[in-house]
Amino acid sequence: MHIKIPQVAVPDFWLGNLGKVESYLRRRLVKGQRSSFGASTFGYDLHVVEYPNEGAVKLMVIGGTHGHEPTGVASVMNLIHLLETGVDLDGRPHDRLLELAQSLHLYLVPCLNPDGRSVCPDSFYCGGIDTCVAFASGIQLDGDLVPYDADSEQPCYYFDPAEAIFVGGQFNGAGWAMNRRLSDDHSEAVEVEALLELCRGLGLHAILDLHACGYNFAFQARSHEPPYWPIMREWQSRAEALFGAKGRQLGKLNGDGDPPTPPDFFFNSALLHKHAELMWVTYEGRQGYIGRSSFMPLPTEWEIIDDYLTAIQVYLELGFEEHYARANAEVFG
Repeated sequence: MHIKIPQVAVPDFWLGNLGKVESYLRRRLVKGQRSSFGASTFGYDLHVVEYPNEGAVKLMVIGGTHGHEPTGVASVMNLIHLLETGVDLDGRPHDRLLELAQSLHLYLVPCLNPDGRSVCPDSFYCGGIDTCVAFASGIQLDGDLVPYDADSEQPCYYFDPAEAIFVGGQFNGAGWAMNRRLSDDHSEAVEVEALLELCRGLGLHAILDLHACGYNFAFQARSHEPPYWPIMREWQSRAEALFGAKGRQLGKLNGDGDPPTPPDFFFNSALLHKHAELMWVTYEGRQGYIGRSSFMPLPTEWEIIDDYLTAIQVYLELGFEEHYARANAEVFG
């Protein structure tokens, strides 16, 4: 069964629509080198855009792990456009971000979960969180939500698509949760397994995984060893200064402590960290929800994307300074 996806008008710089992303990557790249590292359950290509720089630090940025989070996709596309043209998709410069990006060897994955992106609207801006939850989870045949709970100790790792009108953006087309693992040795989601195979042997120092909710914040690397924890605290310190200078909100480093409390189940971070020997950084930006005082002040759509680009800037800066490399060497030798 299928469900009609609401058609939402978005600014040109909010490039999260799957078809428009595909068109850009196939027709407008000049400097970046696009390739496919696999296919989704529904048969969509999994694209990576490489910006080579011989001898430079290698970093990756991922958007769209969850299909109901279009802001991550749009932010990676703005970074790609910045590298291609010198300005973002709204025509605005980001001098420090561009300087850093051009000093590194980058691998950019705009949308890791095209199946999930294909069943969700292009924006949840100025919408209530309940609407997003419906598309994040999916709808069972009886009309109830697919029982996914991001805060559960035992989340829904799998839901049979035959039992749903559609499975939501948390899942791939086969019904596997995109960021909930039964082990840290493999992924049931073909897209995540393809990402792991891509990253093996690349020599990446780190991956930044972009997500979206109602607030701006990053996660402590709770599944990683102690050498990585100060890096996220340094990210937090630098990001707070940049966000503060723009009058933007940035929450505390989620999950930090002395020591940080490890998660109750495996995320993609544990899988890639263990088997690709790199650091995994997770950032949550805003969707632009309304309906709660904590979502205020309401950011503009461009401010949402700009906040992501600011988070990416700090991530790249720490990579350029080889913070990730030193921690990797200490842990993996």
